[in-house]
Amino acid sequence: MKILIATDCYLFNLGGIAASVLALCSGLRHHGHEVKTLSLSNCNHSFRDRDDYYIKSAPALYYPDMRISFAMREPLLKELEEWQPDIIHIQTEGTARRMALKINKHCRAPIVMTCHTDYGHFIFHKLKTTAPVKILMRIAGKILYSCADIVTAPSQKAAAFPFLDTVRDRLVIIPNGTEINKYQKHFTEEERRKFRASLGIDDHAGVLVMVTRLSKEKNIQELISFLPGLLKKVPNTKYLIVGDGPYAKRLVKLTERLRISDSVIFAGRIPSQHVWQYYDAGDLFVSASTFESLSMSCLEALANGLPMLCRADDALTGILEHQKNGMIYHSETEFVDFAARILCNQKLRADMGQFSTLKSADFTGDAFAAAMLSVYENAIAERKIRSNRERLK
Repeated sequence: MKILIATDCYLFNLGGIAASVLALCSGLRHHGHEVKTLSLSNCNHSFRDRDDYYIKSAPALYYPDMRISFAMREPLLKELEEWQPDIIHIQTEGTARRMALKINKHCRAPIVMTCHTDYGHFIFHKLKTTAPVKILMRIAGKILYSCADIVTAPSQKAAAFPFLDTVRDRLVIIPNGTEINKYQKHFTEEERRKFRASLGIDDHAGVLVMVTRLSKEKNIQELISFLPGLLKKVPNTKYLIVGDGPYAKRLVKLTERLRISDSVIFAGRIPSQHVWQYYDAGDLFVSASTFESLSMSCLEALANGLPMLCRADDALTGILEHQKNGMIYHSETEFVDFAARILCNQKLRADMGQFSTLKSADFTGDAFAAAMLSVYENAIAERKIRSNRERLK
């Protein structure tokens, strides 16, 4: 099968969506399918890197690090039109969607779209549950997803977004997968000691680790504000934050204001092939985000065999089982108590980590691809049935 995957978030905008797309592409290719990706470049020219097509773009003013393009007559788009994909899978609602629809005018392939983002929460925050915002989201969803034969959501939480109310008759839940082999790597004890030392972490420190985009909606500021309370119980605690983003400077200033700069390590953006090292340097994965529909960093932490401590959220269903592979907290008191309990009990950490490793088998790239292939096949079959009915009229 020839599969075109269109996304605004890919190698030049690493995050949960990009990680999901990478896992899907890897799984599909492993199943023997021909996959090409259509995305945006990080500069003002277009280029192709084997089966990855990057169209020239400019910074989007509405959100840092995002890009937008109005280049609809690029030769690379023509090349994809002539390739004639059997299915087009659109992963985002921006420029890549418009480009994919232009390509589809020539090949008339079935379209699958995936909703990754709760735009009501992203744009309106606490107002997202108000009636006017829900109505607006329904209208926007109806417009953006009208082109799709099938719409997928990565979790039950995402499926409940008002954004998807008008497409429930063709909505399917397909959990994301991750490239587990990338994160199931481990240091030897000596290698781990040296790596932690290079970060300023001594042998006896308990390390909280988070790998994420540093943006406001990730709620990293909450965990930093909880750290002074944890330090009173477990003084030799370090918080290792891996990633970069528009909120980085504010987070650094927050650590300075709370006088905990020595306990927080900002590692910055790390090449994807080295991210496993930072998970493996940690003792406990933490997250305060309630923004994700399904957190890719949680899946990566599972693969690395880390116990987890996360704020309660429906997106954790099927990933984090309370008191089995980690803890779910609802307040600062719970966070501090649970973190101290896990960090101070080596056997508990080991048992929880082992359960995380077992859970990660449910989220492999191959399993993800197999589930999505079933969706593609259904979309193609339904399109053929509709075409036959129209011929008989």
